[in-house]
Amino acid sequence: MERRDHHDWASEAYVEAWIQRQLANDPGRAERFQLMGDLLPFPADAQVTVLDIGAGYGPVSKFLLDRFPHATCIAQDGSTPMLQHAQQRMTTYGARFRTHQSDLFAQDWLPPQPEAFEVVVSALCLHNLRDFSRISTLYRDIRARLKPGGMFLNLDLVNAPTLGLQQHYGRVTEARRSRDVPSDHRSTAPGHQELQTPPQSAAHAFPADLSEHLAALRAAGFLEVDCFWKDLRQALYGGYVG
Repeated sequence: MERRDHHDWASEAYVEAWIQRQLANDPGRAERFQLMGDLLPFPADAQVTVLDIGAGYGPVSKFLLDRFPHATCIAQDGSTPMLQHAQQRMTTYGARFRTHQSDLFAQDWLPPQPEAFEVVVSALCLHNLRDFSRISTLYRDIRARLKPGGMFLNLDLVNAPTLGLQQHYGRVTEARRSRDVPSDHRSTAPGHQELQTPPQSAAHAFPADLSEHLAALRAAGFLEVDCFWKDLRQALYGGYVG
């Protein structure tokens, strides 16, 4: 199976530089993390188990552990340096936080049975697989390990549904960048490389558009599937388990 992820997650230097760029973006993502917490159908004192897919250095894990002080979280990632950073940053959570290293292309990528979850989340990870068939399989795997009443939420990058909209998205993204970042700093601005606009001809820069993701979630058996927030190519979507 072809893998086209351009990130060098095995490199300690690359991961360190990537984290430093992302840390600058965390305050701006707080609103999306807040929405994720609001959508979860559990009271604040619930003893839920969370699986964070592609958890990286743990920003989503940290937010949910703070939001649900009796929750525990398993942070899945394929990068050894990334999980090392996560462990260092999350030491204050003790046994409430642990890591699971696995390859999302492997059949046994999930933590070993019989562990099941009330919540599964992912943020800006699955598009890196560049394989919608594999992502659809992951949706089915996630559904099978969620407890009744649970929920899956994915904050990720999606294709525009048409080339024309992709061109409009590119124009808006460039206009925002021009307003927010001085021209002499644009190439090194925090997060610039992660969210830069694909060429206007690249209508299919990511594995699927939003409607395809929603259809795959329904096919996997999720209920009440929807997009809960969207801004151009970024979307927060997911579904509940009956």
